[in-house]
Amino acid sequence: MNKDQERKIMDYWDLMRGTVRQGDYIAATVLVNEVKNRMAITAVQETPDTVYSALLEVADELHIMNPFIDKERFFFIYQEGKQLEKMDWEGAIAKVARSSKMPILPVPVIRVYEERFSVDPESVLIAEAEKFAPNLLHIVDENINSSFTLTTQNATYAKALEYVFSDYDNVEIMLTDIYQYGFINKRFDLIFSCPNMGGRTLAEDKNFMCREFDMVALENLSLHLNSGGRLVITLPGRITFASGKVSDLRQFIQTSYTIKEIAELPEGSLEYTGIKVYLIDIENTRPDDDDIIIRRYSAGDRKTRRSAVTSLEVTDDTFVMLNELEEQGDWSIDRIFAQQDEEYLNFQKSEIRKELIGNVAQVFRGKAVNKKDPAGNIGVVNISNIGDYDIDYECLDHLQEEERKVANYLLQEGDVLLPARGTAIRTAVFHEQTYPCIASSNVIVIRPDQKNLNGYYLKIFLDSPIGNKMISGAQQGMTVMNISYKDLNVLEVPLPNMEKQKAVVKEYQEELKKYSDTVAAAEKRWNEVLKKLQTF
Repeated sequence: MNKDQERKIMDYWDLMRGTVRQGDYIAATVLVNEVKNRMAITAVQETPDTVYSALLEVADELHIMNPFIDKERFFFIYQEGKQLEKMDWEGAIAKVARSSKMPILPVPVIRVYEERFSVDPESVLIAEAEKFAPNLLHIVDENINSSFTLTTQNATYAKALEYVFSDYDNVEIMLTDIYQYGFINKRFDLIFSCPNMGGRTLAEDKNFMCREFDMVALENLSLHLNSGGRLVITLPGRITFASGKVSDLRQFIQTSYTIKEIAELPEGSLEYTGIKVYLIDIENTRPDDDDIIIRRYSAGDRKTRRSAVTSLEVTDDTFVMLNELEEQGDWSIDRIFAQQDEEYLNFQKSEIRKELIGNVAQVFRGKAVNKKDPAGNIGVVNISNIGDYDIDYECLDHLQEEERKVANYLLQEGDVLLPARGTAIRTAVFHEQTYPCIASSNVIVIRPDQKNLNGYYLKIFLDSPIGNKMISGAQQGMTVMNISYKDLNVLEVPLPNMEKQKAVVKEYQEELKKYSDTVAAAEKRWNEVLKKLQTF
């Protein structure tokens, strides 16, 4: 969109302020355009009544909710709209999508998608095409020998896209829902998608393994690939490591398709969201022994994490074989790169026995506390109470509740507490107080089997560099740390005999006391010196 055209559109949309909502600007513009076209082929005189009547007919036919309530105001905006000689509809789509905080793919990521045109696809599907604006014309113009199907669930965007590609014989616009089974009766050589992510709303169609929109899109779109066709899709980090139904979906993909690439994109790659996302590239061919490319991109010279992504650079690049991925049990690229890390290799090569946390501990989330009571009988450990070495019991929140109602959440001596979200990984071992305590829902509780695992020994391991790396690998790919307690069950921990564990813990506690005493003495001495020097 050139600056002159953008100025004209903004001037026109300024006229709509107070008449229609900002999110309805493009719907309003589409309706004005359609009414203009209809009035041009009729001999009816243009009056507020005739024009508004045409508006109601058009809105009904297009299944677009009429954003204009005031007849006279609409007539004024309609008359002004007739002065717009040409509309940059793709630019308008992008502008409205951005104003509504829709996740938009930046140009550098779209260019990574476009690399897949090297397979010379005859048929291409771009799902929810508005997320690729304002780069759709570029994509089509650069690949004019391919036929394109652009889908959207939004009737307004569908009509606007028809305007954009009205002169293109190789582009079809479809109003359809990619989160419904059988949304289209075609197959394609290449599919691009950036599905809806996050949120608590679940897809209504129960034909799929998962009900989260992003996971439904992966499964559903993969079913619409021609033999040898490629699906390139951006998904949240949980696709790489989450357990349960997501794990079943990963297994389905890696046993039914050839995984070509798993790439981690930098935080903020999707505009208006802090979700860390991954680009997954699969091919509809029988899985074989070809290399699976594993990549990690950075945002080039971006100054801050919140800055727009203007370039992408490959910072880590390796490959794995399918049998290695199957043996690993997930698609965590952190683990893949970590296996090339000397620290991780040493951990794996060590002769010390290792075990999954889920086999030697109970892992659960704390309880949601809605109502606090300073005089309550039950203490509540929040993230803010978890320090680097201990828990701040003096500053606990309290809850008034019958113990029996929170019995399943009561903390026990030796429980290891870990923030489920936040900005830093830290752990603490709980010690029983004179009153019962529970953890809040933002805290994960790991309750070791005391016969096999000492809580302090587990803390020492989790606080170590290798332990931190393993926890980081279980994060759900957010700018702010977000860990699912279920995914901690599959973390491997070293498990020497209890005598060895107790010896490690004993030395840790003795040295920690010396360290704490030394720091306290140094602070006391420093404060005394400052007080003396600052007395004038």
